[in-house]
Amino acid sequence: MPTESPSATGSTPSPATVVPEPRAVASDGWFLAACCLGAATVLGVTLQLSNGTLREDALEGLSMTLALCGVGVLVSRVGRWDSLVEGGLTLLLAGGLVVELHQWCMNHPGFYLQLNGPWPYAPFYWGLAAQALVVGALLASSDRLRPWLVPLLLMVSFSVGVWLLRTSPSPFIDVFVFQAQGSEALLRGHNPYAMTFPNIYGHAHFYGEGIVQNGRLMFGFPYPPLSLYFSVLGKVLGGDPRYAQLVAITLAAGFMAYARGGRLAAGAAALLLLTPRALFVLEMAWTEPLLIGLLAATVFCACRYPRALPYVLGLLVAVKQYTVFILPLIPLLTPLRGRQLWDWLWRAGVTAVVVSLPLIALNPKAFLWSVAELQFHQPFRTDALSYLSWWVSKGHPQPPVWIAFAGTGVAIALALWRAPRTPAGFAASVAFVYCVFFALNKQAFTNYYYFVLGALCIAVAARTPAEEPASRV
Repeated sequence: MPTESPSATGSTPSPATVVPEPRAVASDGWFLAACCLGAATVLGVTLQLSNGTLREDALEGLSMTLALCGVGVLVSRVGRWDSLVEGGLTLLLAGGLVVELHQWCMNHPGFYLQLNGPWPYAPFYWGLAAQALVVGALLASSDRLRPWLVPLLLMVSFSVGVWLLRTSPSPFIDVFVFQAQGSEALLRGHNPYAMTFPNIYGHAHFYGEGIVQNGRLMFGFPYPPLSLYFSVLGKVLGGDPRYAQLVAITLAAGFMAYARGGRLAAGAAALLLLTPRALFVLEMAWTEPLLIGLLAATVFCACRYPRALPYVLGLLVAVKQYTVFILPLIPLLTPLRGRQLWDWLWRAGVTAVVVSLPLIALNPKAFLWSVAELQFHQPFRTDALSYLSWWVSKGHPQPPVWIAFAGTGVAIALALWRAPRTPAGFAASVAFVYCVFFALNKQAFTNYYYFVLGALCIAVAARTPAEEPASRV
């Protein structure tokens, strides 16, 4: 049907001027945003309590987070009076930011800091204070001033991250060894998936049976090629592979702030940057910041630049093994259906293959062992922040691994049934699905839930106002 109505003179537009009406997209409503804000704040505090390991209070926080995620997705149609509650969402966001800033003062920003001088933490607290001032100005400023404050927040946050990397140059964790030595191997022309790594811990508790032999870990680089490329860039440009994670999380905040614009989007970006364990994740060289950066870029493209969306989505699914659970949620991200959707998915798939195949083809067997098969040999961790670990801690036998996959399947089905077909609904569903997956898994620590927290913040930033029309893809 024509989208143009007759003019005031009563004339009807000619067929040449008629354009097809875009597919309608449901509003996210204020309730979904409120639940995501609450869940992100609770999860940030939860990770601060125990650094993502099993504790009773941390498990309670995880349960609250999971409940808020689930309610937000399943009851997302609640909330039609957006204009009446916009101020309330801003107040809720401000409260979450105050809680986060308080938590920063309750623990050290990292574990392996090499500090010296009479005021070793001065750069960190100056940076934290500067971020607090900029965030306050962001929430209180006009729309005209806000675009200038967002880059300032990103620069200050990035500078604090640089301070962290310089004061913690060699964290005692195997993930850092994997990225540093894997990058060096690729730069020397060797296959990182056919190498082995030193066992820095001196025991095999963190690895499966037979994985450690003569002090070496019998696997190569344990992440997909795109993750390795980012590590190489960080190594070459900054001298440390973790610079890739720092840039990724900074860009993620930028994508969030500009996805929809406005006070709420900028505040959600600040909520991600100021989450209490953000610098701890950066110090430990965990790769989830890369995942958050690409998820934010995907949602940004869905909101602002849909033509690039399939290619960015292809990068997203290629950066980490467990991104496979994102694939069933794609119908929430795009209004395309049928043949158009398949053409769109084909482009995303080709992108993922193109960035991955060159290193896979060098030694497919070594790649499959290091990236895929190894995951099934990882031991059950009794210190993981999951319900399975809690069950074992009570003296019960170890539950089967399939429980996590069954629970994830149910979460995906519920999200497809009830979540709004919007970028925010997609991001909130990603948070819900992965929160279920990690909460029922044999391994679940700070870095895993940091991705959930990032997805929650992205969902808030991408919230669709009720009056906004659907965008074309």
